[in-house]
Amino acid sequence: MKRIITFCFLLALNSQFSSQQSADKALQTLNDNYSQEHIYILTDKDLYLSGETVWFNAMIFRNFTTSDLSTNFFIEIYDRNKKQVLRRRFPVFNGLAQGSIQLPEDLNEDIYFFRAYTPMMSNLSEDFQYLKQIPVYNPSSAKKLVADKTSSWSATLHPEGNSFIQNIPSKIAVRLHSKGTPPSQWEGYIVEKSNPEKKISTFKGLDGNVGVFIMTPQKDRVYEAVITDNNGIKNTAALPKVSETGISLQVISEKDNIRYKIQNIGGNLPYYNVVANIGEQIVYKAKINQLKDAFQSIPTNQLINSVLQITVFDDKENVLTSRMCFVMPQNLNISVPEVKSETLSTEKRGFNSFDVKSKGVPNLSVAVFDPEDKKSLQDENFLSSLWLTSVIKSKIDRPAQYFSDKRNTEALDALLISEQWKMFDWKEIISGKYPTIINNPSKYISYKGKLTVNAKPAPQQDLIMFVEGDKSGNQVFQVETDSNGEFFFDNMIFEKPIKITYQLNGANASLKSRTNVYVSPTNTFIPLKKELPSIENFSLVDRKSSPETPQSSEITRTIEARKYKKEYNEKVTLIEEVKIKAKKKNLTEDLNNKLSSSLYRSMNEIVFDLVNDNQSAASSQNILQWLQGRAAGLTINYENGVPTPYIRQTKANVYLDEMLTDASALSGLSADNIAMVKIIKDGAIGMSGGGSGGVLIYTKRGDTQPTSKGNSLSNMTDINFFVMEGYNESEKFPDSDYGNSDLSKIGYDYRSVLYWNPLVEENEASPAKIDFYNNDTAKKFRFIIIGSDNEKYMPVYYDKIVP
Repeated sequence: MKRIITFCFLLALNSQFSSQQSADKALQTLNDNYSQEHIYILTDKDLYLSGETVWFNAMIFRNFTTSDLSTNFFIEIYDRNKKQVLRRRFPVFNGLAQGSIQLPEDLNEDIYFFRAYTPMMSNLSEDFQYLKQIPVYNPSSAKKLVADKTSSWSATLHPEGNSFIQNIPSKIAVRLHSKGTPPSQWEGYIVEKSNPEKKISTFKGLDGNVGVFIMTPQKDRVYEAVITDNNGIKNTAALPKVSETGISLQVISEKDNIRYKIQNIGGNLPYYNVVANIGEQIVYKAKINQLKDAFQSIPTNQLINSVLQITVFDDKENVLTSRMCFVMPQNLNISVPEVKSETLSTEKRGFNSFDVKSKGVPNLSVAVFDPEDKKSLQDENFLSSLWLTSVIKSKIDRPAQYFSDKRNTEALDALLISEQWKMFDWKEIISGKYPTIINNPSKYISYKGKLTVNAKPAPQQDLIMFVEGDKSGNQVFQVETDSNGEFFFDNMIFEKPIKITYQLNGANASLKSRTNVYVSPTNTFIPLKKELPSIENFSLVDRKSSPETPQSSEITRTIEARKYKKEYNEKVTLIEEVKIKAKKKNLTEDLNNKLSSSLYRSMNEIVFDLVNDNQSAASSQNILQWLQGRAAGLTINYENGVPTPYIRQTKANVYLDEMLTDASALSGLSADNIAMVKIIKDGAIGMSGGGSGGVLIYTKRGDTQPTSKGNSLSNMTDINFFVMEGYNESEKFPDSDYGNSDLSKIGYDYRSVLYWNPLVEENEASPAKIDFYNNDTAKKFRFIIIGSDNEKYMPVYYDKIVP
């Protein structure tokens, strides 16, 4: 992994820097061997109905670029009691995973938790795993979700650098904590507990998370804050005890540099080591052996937008104080794609076409929403996930606000004063305490197998394996077991389960029955250990006993949109069935013309095409048995144990390749060798002139011959087998095509997602083309485009409403 930013090295007062190598090595070891990944997921909607499909696009990041570490992505859904509802596995390509999840039809209405992780993430703290609550509605459930607008809150006070020292001015962050929605407005003041009537300082909330003020504490004084919200609710919070000595750290993050000042009150240390890190990489270090009442500077011209942690160590590498700040909050470096409309229509079901240029970024995720839906992106988005919530510990109300056009940089700085760095603990890694790696991120689907003969491991043995393929054909390969009788499969990408039959090379029949292979995946689902968080903003009540309350417009639109989808799918299915029938009819006519001569034709013939549609005939031992019940007026009776056809109670003639034959002659004819069957109920047939109708069997020949079965697994019933599970299949997102006149007759269209493509590949010669049809109500379109410019460590982000 290359370094994310050019390293800044400062020698203060011409001193030699030597003591911090252990911290360097510790962080480098962490980055090389235990690097933390983090996941951002964009879902197509914010709420779902039971039975609906969830489409998602996931980005896995490591050190501000899409991760090259993991190739497997696990996603699970839990109910409030931590019972797993379902789980899915998808492949990761270039740090991107995409897929769909079909919710069960009988899923009770409630809040559900979506958990996502990679194999490497399962070795580290579960705090880094993706966990989000999503409401699922079901009008048939006995209980229903009710929005809970009221929320209690509390407050804590955090001096800058966790230092509250007498006679030193200190910036104090006031942090509100709420399980639900925090108050929209709040304010407070500081008092000395022995004199609560005198206000020492006042403040107002900068947002729903933080406020800030500056004060100079005095010796032996006890301070507290009194805070009141716009609803008149009042709380108090205590300030830390005033210290007589300590290390203070002041930080100011500006556009061109980050300035910091260290003050030591009452202490005497030979020198201080200052380290600044972004993620798991050190970007600045300095040794300071003489403190002055002046700020030092860290240039930002070679840094990236991110949370930076500044840590001050003593000469024994003990952490004295630390502080987080955001690099260049005034100037966010974002690669913004160009979006240009070629055809723009906000009319009902109007066609739209847009060109998207990504400035050299090859893979983008593009979604177009009705602006009335997808409200969650206003609360938390790609930028806030990448830059903020991935490195701090606490829940934040609406973190996306800190990276909007109207962002409050003072509020972001105060928030980081009140937060804790969660990526690692300096004391732990310097002492050599690292995670234990249990689940290694092997490539894609990987299996470990063990061969036993007579229930004992069979080392250095050759196994012959047979895999029956769909498109690629059958495969035969050989593996050799190691000294423990084990072998490995890795780097496999497939979806449907694979059945593999095997035999020991050169084994006789008696040895086959004593040979067994046991396989297990090397990467699999890992149970969630920690408890689920408490549910926020919703309560669950009895549907019948609770008073009727109007459902939200978002739920109403979701229900209507599902009705539309059902009607649309039924229409598409009908159209496809008509096309398929027409296609089959044409193919069957061609086959009939190829196999039948003019003497063996009738206006009222019934044709069964076993070349273009085998219609399960191969499962029947006798083609006449298979015909039972498939043609009106035709019955199959048994004469001396032989299936015999009758048409309208009269024994019918049987023809094999237009030669009159006996029904008993068909007993040894496999359905695999039959191309077509015809029923002619009346009229003269062929040279014999038979007028009682007949059953005509045509065998395959020429280009109608069946494909050779070769090593068909269906014929290898005497060989042992095992099954390997693949990735879960993902549905294609249902694009609405109103260019088809039949589909334009759908009654209504309330789709919230107008376009969804998790992987848009741009051609260097021309921009990517985004085509979609409007729904029945949208007058504007909200474009969300995300990606990563890995060369510049820069997010690609576009969130705008057009026109």
